[in-house]
Amino acid sequence: MKKTFGMMMLLLVAVLMASCDKLFGGGSGMGYEVTAIAFQEEENGDWGLMDMDGNVLVKPKFKGYVTAVTNGAFSVLNEEDSEYTLYVLDGDKPRKIGTYQDVGGFTGNLCPVVDKNNNMKYVDKDGNSPFDIKKIKGKKVVSAFNFFCGLAMVKLENDKWGYINEQGETVVPFKYADAWNFAEDLAVVYLDPQEDEDAKWGVIDTQGQMLFTKKFSDMEPSAYRYYNGLMPVVNQSDGRTVLLDREGKTVKKMKEGVYVGAIYDEVFTVYDQENEKTYLMDVDGKSNLKGKYESLSYNGPLLVGSTDRKRNYLLNLEGEKLAKLPDGYVTLFEPEYKNYDNRFLVGEYEQGYKLLDGQGNEVETKADLFNVSSGYYYGASVRMEEEEEYYEDYEE
Repeated sequence: MKKTFGMMMLLLVAVLMASCDKLFGGGSGMGYEVTAIAFQEEENGDWGLMDMDGNVLVKPKFKGYVTAVTNGAFSVLNEEDSEYTLYVLDGDKPRKIGTYQDVGGFTGNLCPVVDKNNNMKYVDKDGNSPFDIKKIKGKKVVSAFNFFCGLAMVKLENDKWGYINEQGETVVPFKYADAWNFAEDLAVVYLDPQEDEDAKWGVIDTQGQMLFTKKFSDMEPSAYRYYNGLMPVVNQSDGRTVLLDREGKTVKKMKEGVYVGAIYDEVFTVYDQENEKTYLMDVDGKSNLKGKYESLSYNGPLLVGSTDRKRNYLLNLEGEKLAKLPDGYVTLFEPEYKNYDNRFLVGEYEQGYKLLDGQGNEVETKADLFNVSSGYYYGASVRMEEEEEYYEDYEE
């Protein structure tokens, strides 16, 4: 369910549907900063790092896939041995932290990693481990994730989830069948395996207090996190999306076939399956954009609409066109990115990308952007026996 190995990058925001990551913005606002993206100047070329103003921070030199820079650090995948090397970005000469079987990212002062002995631990930017989490209460730790709101979710070998703080202390006991990252000081947890009869899920605060519970047979989370105090879930009786507040009360119920995306200041993107259009709506059901655009990219300050002819327009929240943009896939940076409100990307793989400012003007970059990566890993997992066999065969 969550990131383990390989080149797959999982964003922090939960995707509502498999086909909706292009339709909806994300937005996490979880107290960390992404300051640079990775780029290639040519197909199969080396990777370098560039800031949001187009300045090259590290010239292309890395053969393997490079993540974005989170809290001053990034990782590089060595495809030959499926290992990851962590670096601190220190001028134009990155400082190596260490090489590991699996890595997460720095969303605080620590990063989850799996060492070469297949043990889970957290390291700081000097490669030191401030505490030992190989085992908790006699159980091996098999997965650990980044710190959000001061807590990280951790999984034990008995498939139970809990949360620890940055001192390695257990804050939320290891008793949940599944768990999700904190956002806005709230987290979704499964009290029972979802397939069990009368299984329940709930929302806890950073003290581990349960705010409310729901049966899966009644409602099922679709975003697994709160946006501006609201969380989309699916009402199982009729399949309609419902917005819940922090107490689990229904704020709004959508019509059938309508799916909710990112929410900023009680304005959210909506995908209508019937007419295959995306538009904006507020909690009162008002919208100025309904039916006009095939897809919308939205991160709060910036809104881009794309027509069925693949034309992109920078818009304001009233739907007025502010600028015509280049054709291509639009990537708006989320609130954890520095300059997310006045920088975004437009382009297509094999055709290259352009960096634009908040008025839709092209920003001159100091290198070509044939390919870009603005993602990062957010957790790590030890290799289980079947995975170890896979990697042994792969390395041979």
